[in-house]
Amino acid sequence: MGKLAMVLASGELEKLQAASIIASVASTVGMEVLLFATMDGLMAFRKDVVEEKAWKTGELGKGMLEKNAPLFIDTLKQAKEVGNIKIYACGMVMDMLGLKKEDFVDIFDDVLGVTAFLGMVEGAQVLFI
Repeated sequence: MGKLAMVLASGELEKLQAASIIASVASTVGMEVLLFATMDGLMAFRKDVVEEKAWKTGELGKGMLEKNAPLFIDTLKQAKEVGNIKIYACGMVMDMLGLKKEDFVDIFDDVLGVTAFLGMVEGAQVLFI
């Protein structure tokens, strides 16, 4: 059906929520989905950030947290169970900050550099979020 690639560079909850919904729907309708978490988008997956629900939020994000709406982490985990979705962490950011894969929630398929990710997404529709 096609390939969708998304670069998650923002740590804003609303953007992560939107990205997870788009990725989930795309994967369940048969698209191959590749996500690359980098910069603040990667930091949003840190265990301490997730446990404390300490994302950058606007009014909508605050409302989602207050109402205990399903979060992007859960949406992505469910999508991985039923669809063709792979999620990668940015190795450069991890190296710069001295972080390991274990510092993040258990969702990443691998740690990659930008060059490797770009090689995987050739011919794909790419969204930058």
